[in-house]
Amino acid sequence: MSILQDRLMEHLSMLSHEIGCRPVGTAGNSAAADYIKKILSDIGAEVEDQEFEVPVWELAEAFLEINNERLDVTANTFSIPCETAGELVSFCTLDELESASDLQGKIALLYGELSKENYVPKGFTIYNPEHHKKAIGLLESKNPSAIITVQMQNGKRLPLISDWDFSIPSVTVSPETGLFIKECQTAKLVIKSKKSPGATRNIIGRIPGKVKEKIILAAHYDTVFNTNGAFDNASGVSIMLTLAEEIAKRKNWKTGFEFIAFSSEEYLGAGDEIYLKEYKEDLHNALAALNFDGIGQSLGTNNITLMSGSDELETRVKTIKNDFPAVHWTNPWYESNHYTFFSNGVPSIPFSCSGVSDLLHTTDDTLRWISPDKLSEVFSLAWNVLIDLQDKSAVWTRGSSS
Repeated sequence: MSILQDRLMEHLSMLSHEIGCRPVGTAGNSAAADYIKKILSDIGAEVEDQEFEVPVWELAEAFLEINNERLDVTANTFSIPCETAGELVSFCTLDELESASDLQGKIALLYGELSKENYVPKGFTIYNPEHHKKAIGLLESKNPSAIITVQMQNGKRLPLISDWDFSIPSVTVSPETGLFIKECQTAKLVIKSKKSPGATRNIIGRIPGKVKEKIILAAHYDTVFNTNGAFDNASGVSIMLTLAEEIAKRKNWKTGFEFIAFSSEEYLGAGDEIYLKEYKEDLHNALAALNFDGIGQSLGTNNITLMSGSDELETRVKTIKNDFPAVHWTNPWYESNHYTFFSNGVPSIPFSCSGVSDLLHTTDDTLRWISPDKLSEVFSLAWNVLIDLQDKSAVWTRGSSS
């Protein structure tokens, strides 16, 4: 490997292997923040911690009991505790759920259309589709004593609900378990969990330029529970940190740079909200925001696109991308931190990778799937974009109507 690739992999290994799982409120999350802060401080950046409150969630056990048989379940992340027994009532569509009467004292079993996707937390600021909001709203109004969601991917039991503001206890079961309990009339559900106050933080590093304009580079460092998150998103953080190190070696930049390691992207996008509360008014000085989320799978294709940018900027970025034929120009996508910027008028260039999708949020998301060549490919493409932006203005990147 090259020296550059060694550095990329060093950051990746530290975050995903040495530190490992990094959900908000955990020791791993704090250790990752400390590491990122040290790297940015060591290069001479002005570093800021944006700390904010999050719950610390701990799970002792969860199980479903039917006819004195105990069945394995996965407690949905941040679920409140419960010990409840009642009638099982099944629903597979929004219309079916909407037509149901009050569900108090009953256990709702969601399958089919109602459990084919992970539910976006109801307070998520980055992306929240209407059908998710409607389903959660209906469940809250019908008020079952508990919810069982059926994972529709065979062999998996990943949580389908991860929302610390959702007050109905819930678990996810495998398709095999769902097939069995769908024919049952009653069940007992036990979840032994605990939530307590905690904190996490965004880490922001700044290197001033000769002009007021800046370029933002962003990546989230938190993970869901039970994953080391090499792909999602130690890969993106490793690229951002390596870019920061290389940027600091040069003293002839015209623009300034802002490096944002977001926390809580996986839960509510709370880090984005905290950032905007303090710095939304400063975004008019941003030429562009580059966001790195899920990069460099060995069996994947790195992607790039542009959102909220001028036609002239799109032409330039596409021209630069042409020197990287293995990178795919993709349609805009919304489910990451770049939403914070393009939705506020900042031209945003998200980098991602379409690869083995079953890695996301699983114990399989480890270093072995990540390619140093694929990481350095995105690094080089982003570096060329940064250089090309040096003689541009915010009017040019946003269009004359800005």
